Amino acid sequence: MGALEPDHRMGGWSGVGYDSVEVGTAFPPQPLPIDLNDLARFYRCLGEEAPWLRPGCRIPAFLLNEFKALKGQMRFPPGVLHAQEEIQMMSAAHLGEPLTVEISIVDKFIRNEKRFIVVDQHVKCTTDSRSVAKIKHTLYWPC
Repeated sequence: MGALEPDHRMGGWSGVGYDSVEVGTAFPPQPLPIDLNDLARFYRCLGEEAPWLRPGCRIPAFLLNEFKALKGQMRFPPGVLHAQEEIQMMSAAHLGEPLTVEISIVDKFIRNEKRFIVVDQHVKCTTDSRSVAKIKHTLYWPC
């Protein structure tokens, strides 16, 4: 699988190379903090003011879908791109609930001489262990 030459068009790189990524790697659960400021910033990006925001309101799925936790576990090389993404919502997350995210590397493959890594993220509510969302990311991995 590692027969391709690394793509160094991004001016060199540092980070985890494709050959070092191991399918089956699972990282310890990480906190997924989302506060009122995060929600307000999200709605401002949409061009909306949201004076109704308060503890207990729902957190949009797009705020549950982030890479901070994964980037805290492995350094991405420059040029990583989203190739595909699937989000499955199981229950609503509410502002003020403690959330965690479990991350695992579930696949990697080469297609059309391009490297890809598949990452699963499972968001849970810490209070009652209920599943909130499962997210599957397919990432183009250039190096």
